[in-house]
Amino acid sequence: MLTSSSQKISLSIAKKILMGFERHYQNIKSASIEAKRCFEEKEWEKIERDSKLRLNFYDEQVDDFCKKLSLELKKQTLYGAKAEFNESKSGNKFNSEFWKNTKNVYTELITSHKQPELAETFYNSVFCRIFSRNFYNNQFIYTKPCVSLNYIDMDEPVIDSYFVDNEQLNDKFKSILKNYQFKCEFGNLDQDVKRLQEQLFKQVPRLTSEVFEMQFISTPFIRGKCAYIVGKIVTQLHADIPVLIALLNDDERGLYVDSLLTDHGAISIVFSFSRSYFFITTDYPSAIVEYLKELLPGKTRAVLYSAIGLHKQGKTLLYRHFLKYSKITSEKLIIAPGIKGMVMSVFTFPMYPYVFKVINDRFAPPKMGTKEMVKDRYYFVKNHVRIGRLADTWEFSNVAFPLKDIDDTLLQELKKKAASNIEIEDDLLIVKHMYIENKMTPLNIYLETANKKQQNHIINDYGKAIDELINSNIFPGDMLTKNFGVTRQNRVVFYDYDEITLMSTPIFKKIPKAKTYEQEMASEPWYYVGQNDVFPEEFKYFILPDPYMKEVFNKKYKKLLDADYWVSVQEKIKQNGVMDYYPYGLDKRMCEIYQEK
Repeated sequence: MLTSSSQKISLSIAKKILMGFERHYQNIKSASIEAKRCFEEKEWEKIERDSKLRLNFYDEQVDDFCKKLSLELKKQTLYGAKAEFNESKSGNKFNSEFWKNTKNVYTELITSHKQPELAETFYNSVFCRIFSRNFYNNQFIYTKPCVSLNYIDMDEPVIDSYFVDNEQLNDKFKSILKNYQFKCEFGNLDQDVKRLQEQLFKQVPRLTSEVFEMQFISTPFIRGKCAYIVGKIVTQLHADIPVLIALLNDDERGLYVDSLLTDHGAISIVFSFSRSYFFITTDYPSAIVEYLKELLPGKTRAVLYSAIGLHKQGKTLLYRHFLKYSKITSEKLIIAPGIKGMVMSVFTFPMYPYVFKVINDRFAPPKMGTKEMVKDRYYFVKNHVRIGRLADTWEFSNVAFPLKDIDDTLLQELKKKAASNIEIEDDLLIVKHMYIENKMTPLNIYLETANKKQQNHIINDYGKAIDELINSNIFPGDMLTKNFGVTRQNRVVFYDYDEITLMSTPIFKKIPKAKTYEQEMASEPWYYVGQNDVFPEEFKYFILPDPYMKEVFNKKYKKLLDADYWVSVQEKIKQNGVMDYYPYGLDKRMCEIYQEK
C-alpha cells in the first residue's frame, strides 16, 4: 500500500504530465490557427516553414518536460527514477505500486478529457523516455486505450449539416463557404456557387431529383497554398457521397473555388500517405478521424491521424495494429520481395500492408555514405512537400519481434548486414532503429507482370512522377524502377532516399561528342565527370531498357533525357519560390473545365 504522501506525489506527477500534454496540444492548435491566417494573407513561405517546425513540436515538448520531471524524480529515489535522464538502465529500485497508481490517477484525470487518446500517448512517451523497456507493459503504460472515445462530451459540433433540395443548392453552397469565416474576400462568390452546383449535378446526376443532406467538417484543412472543405452528401436511397471543395487564394482572383471532388479515389489521393500533413483546428481530433474514416474506409486511423498533423498518434495506432497482427497471424517475417537494396534491409509479413526498413551497417558499392546520412535523407523527405510522389515513413526505435515469428533466412540476413542495429534478448529480436512504410509493388515487378494497357499507364505515370519531383525541387538521384513503387491507386511513388537531394545540388550536363572512334567505344567515359555532374542522356540506358517501354516513355517524357530541360527547371525553382501543387488532375480544376486562361 502507498502512503498518503506517496499518493499525493503520484497525483502531482499525473497532473504535471497532463499539463505538459495540454501545453503541447495548445501549440498544435495555435499552429493551425496561424496556418489559416497565413492562407488568408497569402504568406506561403511561412506556411511551408511552420509545416516543418510542427514536425518537431511533439519530441521537443516531451524532451523538455522529461528533463524537468527527471530532475524532480531524482530527488525521490523511492519512486524508481533513473540515475540519469534517458539512461538505458535504472540506477534505483523501481517502485511498481507507485507507477501503477500514477497511471490509474492519470486515467481518472483524462476520463472526461477532449483528447484522451492523445493524452494517453503523451503519458507513454514521458514514461518511456524516463524508464527502461523492461517496464513497457499495460501495468505502467497504455498498450491499449483505457478511455473510450465514444462518450466524449463535445461542447461544439465538429460537423455542420445542411438539408437541401436542388432548388436551394446555390444558397446552401453560399452559406457553407461563408460559414468558414475566411478573412479574405471571395472574388466572385456567385460564380463559385453556380459552378459548384453545375459540377455536383454533373458528377452525381441523380441528385437533381433528390432531397439530400450535406455535411461538412467545421474546420478547413489547410495545406500549402490550398484550403479544403471536407464532408459528404447523405441521401435516403443511396450510399453516402464524399465531397471535397478545394479553395485557392491569389492576388488576381481573391478567394475562389478551384475544384470539386466527389470520387472516393480522387479524395483518397488528396489524403495520401505520400503528401504533407494538413493543419486543422479542433478540440476533438478523434471525432474528425472517425468521420474521415467513414468517408475514406480504405485509410487506416493511423494514416488519418498522421494526415491531420498528429503523427505520434498515428505511430501509436500503427504499432498497436502491428502487435495485434503479429499475435493472430501464422505468417513469418520474410525478406520483402524485389531486388535487395544496397543500403537498407527490408522485411515484412507476406500479407501485412507495411514493410520494415533497417539501415545496413555497410553499403554495397557503388553506394557511399553513413547511417546518419541516410537518416538525414529520410528526415529531409518528411520535411519536404511530398506532392504525392514521396512515401511517408514512421520512424521507430527498439522494436521487439518474437524470434519465433522471424524466418531463418531473414534473421541471417539481418545478422550479416545490420548486426549493429539488432540485439537478441531471450526470445526477442530487438531492432534498435527502423522505418515502417506502406507496402507498394516495386515498379520493376509491376512492369514484369502488367499487360500493355497497364504498362502504358504506369510508364507515363513514372515519367510524370520524375517530372513532378524535379519541379518540386527534388532530385531523386537513383531513378531505377526498383526504387519506385506502385500504390493501390496505381500511382508511382518514389521510396529510396539514400541519394535524394535538392535540385540545386546536381550539375546537369550534355555528354560531349567523342573525338575519336576509340573514345566512343571505350568502356570508361572519355570526358571528365565531377562529383555532382549528372548527364540526363544516360538515363535512357538504365531507366527503361525494354524497347517498348522506352518508346512509351519517350512519347511524353523524352525531355527528361535532355540536360537543357533539367537546367530550365533549376532556373524556374530559383525564380518562383513556393511552387503550386494540385493533388487532383488538371481536368478537375474549374479553370480547365470552364476554359479560363
